[in-house]
Order: sequence, then C-alpha cells, then structure tokens
Amino acid sequence: MKLRWSTLFLVATVMMMGYVFWDIASPLSTTLKAPVSEGGMGWTSAEYGFYAGSYSIFNIFLLMLFFGGIILDKAGIRFTGILATGMMLVGAFVNYYSIANIVPTNQVHLGFTFFGLIPSDMKLQVLVSALGFGLFGVGCDITGITISKIVTKWFTGHELASAMGIQVAMARLGTASAISFSPLIATSYGISAPLLVGTLLLLFGFVLFVAYIFMDKRFDRRNRLSSNADTLPNQKDSQSLSTVLKGLVLILRNPGFWMIALLCVFFYSSIRPFMKFATDILVNKYGIMETTAGWIVSILPYGTIVLTPLFGSIYDRIGRGATLMLVGCLLVTVGHFLMALPIATTPWVAAFIMFLHGIAFSLVPSALWPSVPKIVPLSQLGTAYSIIYYIQNLGLMLVPMLVGNIIDNQSQHAESVTHTMLFFTLFGVLAVAVSILLLLLDRKLHYGLEQANIKRHQ
Repeated sequence: MKLRWSTLFLVATVMMMGYVFWDIASPLSTTLKAPVSEGGMGWTSAEYGFYAGSYSIFNIFLLMLFFGGIILDKAGIRFTGILATGMMLVGAFVNYYSIANIVPTNQVHLGFTFFGLIPSDMKLQVLVSALGFGLFGVGCDITGITISKIVTKWFTGHELASAMGIQVAMARLGTASAISFSPLIATSYGISAPLLVGTLLLLFGFVLFVAYIFMDKRFDRRNRLSSNADTLPNQKDSQSLSTVLKGLVLILRNPGFWMIALLCVFFYSSIRPFMKFATDILVNKYGIMETTAGWIVSILPYGTIVLTPLFGSIYDRIGRGATLMLVGCLLVTVGHFLMALPIATTPWVAAFIMFLHGIAFSLVPSALWPSVPKIVPLSQLGTAYSIIYYIQNLGLMLVPMLVGNIIDNQSQHAESVTHTMLFFTLFGVLAVAVSILLLLLDRKLHYGLEQANIKRHQ
C-alpha cells in the first residue's frame, strides 16, 4: 500500500510541474498586451489568443495524441513517459527563449489564417512562443494520458477515484501556484523569469519520471505480470499494431465513450480557456490590479486542491459519478452567467464566482476520469484517453482564438466581458446537456457510473 501511494505522489508531482508551466503565462496576459514602452510586449488579444490556443495545434493537426495513445498501448508506460516529459521540457525551453531573447517589434506575415482566427500579421516572438507552447502541449497531454494509465494500473480495485482526485488536486496546486506567484516573479525579475522557473520545474519532473521507472519495474516483478506489464519497445509483451487498431474500432463504437468525450470537450472549453483570460477580464471589469486579479482567480484552483480528493472519495465509496458530473456542469454554467451580468460589478462577486468554479472544477474531473475505465478495457485505455484528449484539444485550441477575436472586436471593455462570458456560458449549457444524456445512457447500458469504485469484498 505504501508503494502504491508513494508512486501516486511521485507521478502526480510530474503532472503538477506540467500544469505549472501550462498556466504560468495566464496571469501575465495584461502585461504581455501592454505597450513595449511600459514594459510589456505589445501583444494584441488575438495574438495572445493564438498563443493560448497553440497548446493544442500539433495535437490536432499532426494527430499527435492519436500517435501518443497508440505508442502508450503498444510501447508501454515507461518509454512513452520518458518521451512525453522530454517533449514538455524542450517545448518549454523554446517558449522561454522566445520571450527572453526575441525582440517584440519583429513582424512576420502568415498566408494561413485559419478562417481569420490566426492573425495574418503577428510578432515573430508570438509565433516562436506558440511553436514552443505547442510542442509543450504535445508532451503535456501525452504525459497526462500516461499518468492516467499509471494510476489505473496501480489503483484498479482500490481507491481509484480518490487516487485520481489527488492527482488532479496536485495538478490544480500547480495551476494555483502559477497564477498566484507568476505576477510576483515577473514584477521582481522580468516577464520571462516565470517561464524560466517553469522550465526548471519541468526538468525536475523529468528526473522524477526516471525514478518512477524503477518503481514500475518493481511493481511488475512483485505482481508477476511479466507477460502483461508495460515495457519498452520491441519486447514480447507489447501489443501488435493490429490489436491496437481493433481496440480503436471498439472504442469508437462505444456510445458511452462518446458521451464522456463530448462532456470533456464542452466542460473543459468552458473553464480552461476562461482561466487564460480570467485575470484580464477581472482587471477590465472591476478595475483592480493584475496581482489582485491573479489572487482572486487562484481561488478557483486552490479550492479544487481539497475538494477534488473529497469528491473522488465520495465516488469511490458511494458512487453517483454521473450525478457529480451533472452538478459540476450546472455550477460552472451558473458562474459564467453571473459574471456576464452587468450588475455583478464588485470584486466580492468575482470571488464568489471563482468559488463556484472551484467546486465545479472539482466535481467533474473527480468523476469523469475514473469513469473512463468503467467504459473502456485497460488494454485500450491509452488509446481511449488519447482520443478524449484529442477532442478536448479542439476546444482548447479554438476557444481561446475565438475569445481573443471577440475581445479585439469590441470597442468597450464592459461589452467585451459580457460577450466573452456569454460565450463561455454556452459551453457550460452544452456540458449540462451531455451530462444529462450520459446519466440516461448509464441507466440504459449499465456502465456502473453511479456505482462505487471500491469493490465490496475489499
């Protein structure tokens, strides 16, 4: 038992380092868009939206998550994890280098604007930063599906939802730390300093995953799973490509899988891109300082640190996974709609809304990710997670780009906040609709989403 929980905290720390870097630039959006003469980079909202959405570009257009899932199921946890954490590190360094060394006045012209979502003329600094962030995004998402499979491997039949809840909570701690301390680091040491800190933390995460490899080998020896354990490529227990492809067909024919995937993309599109713009939205709507806005936004992830393991434990012992997801989607929808109202004009209202979002951001992930193994067999889990992440990335790429254009096209700050928050509310409504369909489908096909995860005999 000690080894199981020690392993969880080790791999969860690796993922936490990824989330630190993912959100390290979010509270700097106002500074990035400030004029160069005032210490900023002169980015437009459309350029920042492109940068935020670039996290998913390679995952979507180069199908990297599909390849990542196939590599995970075919080559195993150890090889895939080293590959993915290494990609995170390289992408983060490129991102840091561009902010620290490329002059923000250099412009490039792009012939491809993706239906107007990508600025045709942008700063070279933005483009290189986006390339690095996109490479980081490939590594981060493949690391995510790898760690999800690790937790499933070690905790199936035990406290699976609790374990995933703790892993998610530690990821949120990374997000909260980035949002809280990034502005302070930037104020003291310059705007590129937070990115350097994030890159060094990813180096630490890479070293931790190397340490996990030895623990994973011990797990396989202890359980005598040498014929089925995850291994390096070219060893006899890796799955054949034909087996992986057959599993892919089965996954795509599973209606429960599609409900989970749609719920994931709608819910995360309503919350993750919002966090990229939340600091800027609070500065514009409430007239508060960027540092203060960052602390208010950090209420969201800080709340999840305690609540996600709590809701995961409820799912483990009582069940009601589909119901937990429905309630979470309702809360995020209500929160976005309240912020869209012109009457909500005090920072205390913003803090309350972030609290609601924190509860929602705990409820849905604590039930969503542990529900996937109830719908998809372990042998196909890497591929299933990769497809879910791929569909999620469609929202994580397009929504920030659309929001950036919405803000640039509005002449007044109040109007841009209202239109932006109504846009996020729409995704919340869609998430609610899908969660209701998932609940009905579970009652019909008996996936067990409303049942406890801990086996009765244990």
